[in-house]
Amino acid sequence: MRVKFWQKTLAALLVVGVLPIAFVNAVSIQGTRDRLTELGVTNIRERAVSTANAIDSYLQGPLGDVVLVSKLPAVIAYAQNVNDPDLRRAAREVLAAASARSVNYESIAIVSIDGTISAASITTDEGTNVRFRDYFLNARAGLSYISDPSYSVITNKPALFFSAPIATTSGLVVGVARMRANLSGIWDLVEADSGSVGVGSHGFLVDDYGIRLAVSETKGHRAQAESLIYKPIAAIDPEVAKKLAADKRFGQKTPDQLVLDPLPPLKDAIDRQADSATLAYNSGSAEQRAVAARMHTKPWTYTLAVPLATYTSSADDSTVSVALAAAVGILLAAIVSLLLTRSIVGPLRRLAGQAQLMSSGTVDIETAAFEDVKGDDVTHEVATAFDRLGNALRYYAATRGEAPAGDLR
Repeated sequence: MRVKFWQKTLAALLVVGVLPIAFVNAVSIQGTRDRLTELGVTNIRERAVSTANAIDSYLQGPLGDVVLVSKLPAVIAYAQNVNDPDLRRAAREVLAAASARSVNYESIAIVSIDGTISAASITTDEGTNVRFRDYFLNARAGLSYISDPSYSVITNKPALFFSAPIATTSGLVVGVARMRANLSGIWDLVEADSGSVGVGSHGFLVDDYGIRLAVSETKGHRAQAESLIYKPIAAIDPEVAKKLAADKRFGQKTPDQLVLDPLPPLKDAIDRQADSATLAYNSGSAEQRAVAARMHTKPWTYTLAVPLATYTSSADDSTVSVALAAAVGILLAAIVSLLLTRSIVGPLRRLAGQAQLMSSGTVDIETAAFEDVKGDDVTHEVATAFDRLGNALRYYAATRGEAPAGDLR
């Protein structure tokens, strides 16, 4: 296929003018976008680590309080003799005083060595057997313990449980001090990250099994909190599921009834036990950048995520502007090439047409003229050359081949 002159002109204008500018701008915008992303990830990491540390610090408070309770003389005395009403009364008083230290403390209790709550700051808790709970089993073994959020068998609501062994001076464990705390303290910290590092930023806390314990979306929607948490990021191992079911972690639900909300990059970071990890994933149609920070008090991972467009929107807007400018440049180049080639090619075609007519004998050689064709300097020179050629032909025709005069050459 023959390439037309105007197409060649357009290609030249694009190669020399539009394309280099578009390329330089595209490279510059991508560089800006990368720097904005890097800056955004730095901000996300600082905030994620800060919130993870804040949750760590928060957990130490209730744990320290329950350890303190376990060492109180009234508590130790009662744990050794749970049938003494006077000792029970004294124990209830110190338990109630300890429970009043924070609005997040729902109940503090003494659990006898057989797993039965024998005295509590809320007397309705008494008589409940919790021997199957991890917090009881670990404390009875001599360890201070913080549970994962679990449904309380008493309130049937999610709660955190803190426990510590009650031991005699000889080190014999005679009972367990147990605290039930609501999740408001943790939820407050996670919810505070909603929009903290940009529009659309949100945080969520998962345990070492990848089950969501807190999400910033509960902000202003605490009534729907139970439908937003307890969503695993990956399928739960069958053996782990049995353990969680035995602990009644989810109340009346079993692990297989939980709604799976997969997030493979985070699951990989948890499996690697990385102190922090940068994640990239899609949520709906929005690309996300996130940083997962591992906690120390519990093997939990706090993740803060932000839509990438929050940081790169200015560069993205520039991309649109450059694309529009390139489109306008291409349009202008096309117009210029058409106008330019028309001013050159049109007159040349007319000259060629007249020359064709003259060569075919359609036009009398004696009357044929080219200089009346208007055009630019090049066209004028071509027309003059054709006129000189016509004069030479007329001379040859008149003289039957004698050399033309000098002014006809």
